[in-house]
Amino acid sequence: MTSEELKQEIAEQKSAKPKDWREGQFVFNYIEQVYGGLARAVQFNDNVDCFYNDSEIDNFIDCCVKRINEYERRNK
Repeated sequence: MTSEELKQEIAEQKSAKPKDWREGQFVFNYIEQVYGGLARAVQFNDNVDCFYNDSEIDNFIDCCVKRINEYERRNK
């Protein structure tokens, strides 16, 4: 998976974003829900958090993609 692929996946779900959520909240919650705990792993282990800081979205997605790809390599 690439960062662009994950961004596209998230963009396809934007219609489900609650109006009162910031972009970073939606990205964080979407990844946490779909990828079962991945957002928390990035938040606490990589110290990257877009939930409260929208300027971290790209970095957050990059960290998520790195962990997804590592997981897939280990589980082939």
